[in-house]
Amino acid sequence: MPNDITPDPLSKPYENSSVPAMKPIRPILLITLIIALSSCATLPPDPTLLNNARAAISQAELVGAQEYSPLELRFARERLEAAIEALELDDVDQARRLADGAEIEAQLALARTQAALARARLADRQQALDELKADLVEAYGQGVLE
Repeated sequence: MPNDITPDPLSKPYENSSVPAMKPIRPILLITLIIALSSCATLPPDPTLLNNARAAISQAELVGAQEYSPLELRFARERLEAAIEALELDDVDQARRLADGAEIEAQLALARTQAALARARLADRQQALDELKADLVEAYGQGVLE
């Protein structure tokens, strides 16, 4: 039967075909090109990148950091502004570092403000206690405190 042509298992593919065989270098080159082009694609910066820093600055301002910790609050604001500028220049890594620094500075301002407020409350309570002791001594004599 002349129409029954079975392929020879030892024959090379495309041997009798007009399609040229790919050299082994071409697929590697193609994959490398695809990877190189996909690595050039940049993602837009995360719009929430600066939110934590902004929130920390707002929280520090609400508790009075401008009065009790102005230096740290100023540093936080300056770093946030620098982060915004870095984002405008598409330097996302630098913007992230600056935003993290701004958040840390704002948290430090918050902690120092809270500590200053606690010291002020303690001083007020100590003064009230001293006044109460003085009133007791005046009313009942020195032996009342013993």
